[in-house]
Amino acid sequence: MKNSPRLNAPPTSGFKDYLILKLMKLSFLLREHPLRFLYSDSILRLLGSNQNTRESFLFTQKWPGPIWDVGASVGKFTAMLAEANPERTVYAFEPNLNSLYYLGHRTSRFPNVVIVPCALTVDGKPFKTSHSADFFEQPTGPMAHSISLAEAIAKFGRPSFAKFDIEGGEYSIFAEEPESLLGSHLLIEWHKYKTEAPIPRFKHWESCELFVETGAITTTHYRPR
Repeated sequence: MKNSPRLNAPPTSGFKDYLILKLMKLSFLLREHPLRFLYSDSILRLLGSNQNTRESFLFTQKWPGPIWDVGASVGKFTAMLAEANPERTVYAFEPNLNSLYYLGHRTSRFPNVVIVPCALTVDGKPFKTSHSADFFEQPTGPMAHSISLAEAIAKFGRPSFAKFDIEGGEYSIFAEEPESLLGSHLLIEWHKYKTEAPIPRFKHWESCELFVETGAITTTHYRPR
């Protein structure tokens, strides 16, 4: 018995069905954002968005275990990590509904990237995300699932390297030094303009070279002691 042919679209049985199918395909084209090509590595290099930064060596070296990109945005560092570590899984956490589209487009060629489409939080409670691309504004909604740090480690394993760029959420994650991350290299972007809380001091990590200091944002590499 021959296998039934695979259908690429619903069958049509008249002009009305044919018109509905054409309108559906048009809607699919309209959903393909016309600016998605701007998020290719070649275009971003041309525009200077992929220029080397002082912390680039962290994204281009080999890591011995799982890698987390927490707050992956449109995948600039996710792509760098995946390309440098083809034998390792790179988990890209991103809750912003606008950014997820471009993150998916940009990382689709990497079989070692796993997109985690939710926020990483302390408690795993529902999280107000945003459909807006402007992360300086308050979240627009809707509410979305989040995954706690404990759940993420249980599911994905303790990362050998983790980058955190979560727009102020880092103060909650690291309010108490997380023993579950002991042994991990951390790159944390502290959004100081989001809170008056001081940057915490760690006992089990040493602060390495200060990479970025703008007065509003501080980015620091923490190496396990």
